[in-house]
Amino acid sequence: MKEKRTSLEDIAKSIGVSKATVSFVLNDKGDEFNISKEKQRLIKEKAKELAYVPNFFAKSLRQGSTKTIGLVLADISNPFYAELCKTVQENLYAKGYNTFIVNTNEDKELEKTLMRELIQRSIDGMIISPANHINELIPILHETHIPVVFADRPGDDHADFVGVDNEKQAEKLINEFSIQPKRLVVVSPDSENVITIEKRIAGTKNACAKSKIDFSILKVSEDSNEFNRLIKEELNKGADSFLPLNNKSTFKTLAALKKLNVEIPQKVRLISFDDNEAFNYMEPPISALNQPVKHIGIESVDRLMDRLKESQVPGKHLLLNCEFVKRGSH
Repeated sequence: MKEKRTSLEDIAKSIGVSKATVSFVLNDKGDEFNISKEKQRLIKEKAKELAYVPNFFAKSLRQGSTKTIGLVLADISNPFYAELCKTVQENLYAKGYNTFIVNTNEDKELEKTLMRELIQRSIDGMIISPANHINELIPILHETHIPVVFADRPGDDHADFVGVDNEKQAEKLINEFSIQPKRLVVVSPDSENVITIEKRIAGTKNACAKSKIDFSILKVSEDSNEFNRLIKEELNKGADSFLPLNNKSTFKTLAALKKLNVEIPQKVRLISFDDNEAFNYMEPPISALNQPVKHIGIESVDRLMDRLKESQVPGKHLLLNCEFVKRGSH
């Protein structure tokens, strides 16, 4: 049977003092309330002996703050979000906050459930990289008055956001191919209805229309044999360039091309919208758009800290610059 957790009352009864006295001492207010050094020593020793652990939620209720921030991520298996998570957690900790991390796995219903559970745990604020569009999240956000910052994926024009201009960056990326594509294949992940992917597709469409480039959009299939077949079909139609829209799509595209014995860049050229450290060590090294993920994390935390102080200030959008990393695949 699980033992009962030690309470302030347990310590007070064992020494013969009031519960308030124990509370003052364990909150380092013994001197302030004229409690003798000897009594303070006895209380602290008894608390240690009985393995007393402060009640986090009771303490938070007294202070009016949990010093905890919720971090809602769409897919923590994606290296981009793993790096974002690491950066946000480190920077929040440096500012005296703990991080409550949840992974929605691009599941829109799960995201709503997890956000409500975070709110019920009295977090002080949230940083969200959402799977849902803002109109699905508004009812949940209206249930609380805690500040929220959107990272990587925007909320709306009135919500705080830190990320990049995905449409503009995708449009610029088409012009980075060493030879203008005759037929471009845009490889979209399963989560193509995510706002960032929608914007990247829009940007490639704009660029291809301006340059009169024939293009198609190919959705990644979880069935590798089926995906290989689709890639082969595109090659048979004359595809000479590929633009995967995130690093996970890039790895799947590279695997398919290797399976089909298609050489890069001799037969087809490829640029990834999203960089990955592994791209440096491939043959050839993969050219990619390097998103400033660390900068996004740092700025998201800073914006949230400002929002905790300025709840009535209108939301701001901070769009950061990306770097095109030229390697050998484009």
